[in-house]
Amino acid sequence: MRRIGCASVAGATVAALLGCAAPREEAAPVQGAGNAAAVGGDVAAVERADLAGVFARAGAAGTFVLYDSRDRTSVLVDPERARERAVPGETFELVTALAALQTGAVSDAGAVVGAGRDAHRGAVERVGRERLAAWVDRFDYGDRDLGTGGDDFWARGPLGVSAVEQTEFLAGLARGELPVEAAHQEALHAATLVEETAEYGLHARSACEGGGAPGWWVGWVAGGEGAHTFALRLEAGPGEDAYGTGDCEALGRELLAALDVLPEDAGTR
Repeated sequence: MRRIGCASVAGATVAALLGCAAPREEAAPVQGAGNAAAVGGDVAAVERADLAGVFARAGAAGTFVLYDSRDRTSVLVDPERARERAVPGETFELVTALAALQTGAVSDAGAVVGAGRDAHRGAVERVGRERLAAWVDRFDYGDRDLGTGGDDFWARGPLGVSAVEQTEFLAGLARGELPVEAAHQEALHAATLVEETAEYGLHARSACEGGGAPGWWVGWVAGGEGAHTFALRLEAGPGEDAYGTGDCEALGRELLAALDVLPEDAGTR
C-alpha cells in the first residue's frame, strides 16, 4: 500500500474534510487468489491448503492471510474465503484511532484501541460519520461503506472488509505509509504491541466477541528488514464455543509459527 498524498483526494466535500484538494486515484479491486495468482495489484499469492488442518482440528471454519510487505507476496489459507468481506468488528478501532488522532478528536491512541466498545463508539461520534467516511475512503479500507444511519456499522454492517484487504491496510500502517502524521501511526504501533523480543515485535488486535459475528485476529510481526502482516478470520457459530475449541489468537499464533514468522515457543498473552 503506497502513501496517497493530498493530490490524490477526490471531490470537494472529501477534500474539505481532509484538508486536501485534488482528485484521488481509484483503488484497484481485490482480485482472485490461489497458486501464483494476483491478490491485489501485482501481489502474488500462494495457497497453503495443508494449513487448513489447523482450522479442522479446532472445529472452526475460517481463513488466514499472511502478507510479506517487503516482497509483496501473500500466503492464503482458503483463498475464496480470504476474498470474502465481513464486518471488521473491533479491529476497526485501528481505522477509528488514526482518524480520531489526525482530526484531534482524541489525543491518545489508548483512548480507542483496546478501550472497549463504548469508548470506540464515542470516538466514532466525535470524529463524525462524514469525516470518518472520508478517511475510510482515503485508506481504501474494505468496501468503504459506512451506511447512512444506525450505530455500530463496523459490527453490524454495512461496512465489510476481506482478510486480504486487512493485510494490505495493515502493511501501510506497519510501514508508517498511511496518509496521516507519522506520530499517529507510531502511537498505534505502541498501542498494538503485545510481545517484543530481540528478534521480533508482535502487534495485534483481536475481535472475537462471538454473538454471531466473525472473529478476527489481525496485526503484523516486525523484524529484520520488513514486516509480515496477517489476518485471521473465523466464522462464528452458535453458543459459547462460537469459534470451535481454539481461540482466535491461539490459532493465529499456530499459523504464524507454521509459516516461520513466529518461533514455535513464542509466548501467549
